[in-house]
Amino acid sequence: MRHVVIIDKDSKTMNDLSQLVAAINFEPMVMFNLNPQNKIIRDEVAIVFMDVETKMINPRDVINFFNSPAKVKNSRKIPIVFMYSNANSKLVKEALTMEYEELLTKPFALEDVFKILNEQLDLSTIEYEHFTDEYRLAEIKEYSKNMEDWLEKFGAILE
Repeated sequence: MRHVVIIDKDSKTMNDLSQLVAAINFEPMVMFNLNPQNKIIRDEVAIVFMDVETKMINPRDVINFFNSPAKVKNSRKIPIVFMYSNANSKLVKEALTMEYEELLTKPFALEDVFKILNEQLDLSTIEYEHFTDEYRLAEIKEYSKNMEDWLEKFGAILE
């Protein structure tokens, strides 16, 4: 469960989502279709973001691919987030009749995406390098060394 699938044709959206996903220790997986060469392993997918207005992939196919009853029966359901920019679009109205977890209206703030990721993936359970004990110890040692150097220089000035 380390991949976040992003289905969109807008390069800005793909880049923004990819950078945020990578920053929280997940691997972005940008897709334009559900071809077998994508080598998607369902159990490694944490969440799916899909622009329902792309016409590249039918939202129903995405839902069936990740959350068909046969797949969900023995495994967890993968959250699917629908993204759109025109609420009056026929494609959006059709997608809203399908099963999804969250809606994201474009353009969106990354804080909105982070909120969805936090709710759906419980980010508090993810261990980041910056918060590990080894990282903290290294930071304290570096601070201690800098402080020692500073105190020696200060002592030399006082003499």
